[in-house]
Amino acid sequence: MELWTVDEASHYLKIHPETLRRKTRDKQVPAVKVGPFWRYHPERLRAWVDAGCPSQLEQPSLFDRTEGA
Repeated sequence: MELWTVDEASHYLKIHPETLRRKTRDKQVPAVKVGPFWRYHPERLRAWVDAGCPSQLEQPSLFDRTEGA
């Protein structure tokens, strides 16, 4: 399974890495914590973008850590 780093995911999303980190901490972007680092499933990020970038409260299924892990 491929996981993207903050830099790879921020490049895909065309946002600054610190913005992505903040949005991830605020549960606005689906991610998993691997040790001290955030990692991103490319397929989940694509689905999240296709859904209009909802927050975890708006669409919890995109943030389910067991799905696709």
